[in-house]
Amino acid sequence: MATSSYPTITLKTPRLLLRALFAEDAERFKNFQRVNREHFFHWTPTAMQNLDDDAMFNELLKRTEEGYDSGSGFRLLGIAEDGRVVGVFVLSEVVRRAFQNAYAGWRVSREFLKQGFGTEGVRGLLDLAFAPAPHGLGLHRVQANIQPSNLPSIALANRVGFRGEGLAKRYLNIDGGWRDHLMFAKTSDEHDFKFIKPQVA
Repeated sequence: MATSSYPTITLKTPRLLLRALFAEDAERFKNFQRVNREHFFHWTPTAMQNLDDDAMFNELLKRTEEGYDSGSGFRLLGIAEDGRVVGVFVLSEVVRRAFQNAYAGWRVSREFLKQGFGTEGVRGLLDLAFAPAPHGLGLHRVQANIQPSNLPSIALANRVGFRGEGLAKRYLNIDGGWRDHLMFAKTSDEHDFKFIKPQVA
């Protein structure tokens, strides 16, 4: 049972529990990292690539707590029925006021590839992003930025209804260099809820 005090958003999909990362998840998360070290390496920000499993977990736990406390970011584990971490699904840099926008990101374990788990997790993430309180964050727009060579993530973005919006040159420092990213976005009026059925005013 999680004992951390920050507020959480949670969603149960047919095969996943989407919930926050907690201190009690250390061993579960580190096993996820060990299984996927090579699988994720070339998509990992340069500053994070050489962190060991403990340092990686502590850094992501700190970011999770800070994000929830400020309302600026929400890092969710996707947990399978057997307790393994299927993936990490993130809404970061949440901006309110006139923007009402967040950035989506995801990582799916190689143990669960090509089984629809990534699609299920991102659809759940978008439900939480767009559903009004108390079910979700009530955002207007979600953006996802993906390297052109990451074909599986591009295919996933297309499956869940993201639109291509252009190319950001030398956008993020990934795997030792400044990498171009394709920009995708989706707005709340384009979203069909899959797992949450919010009341429509």
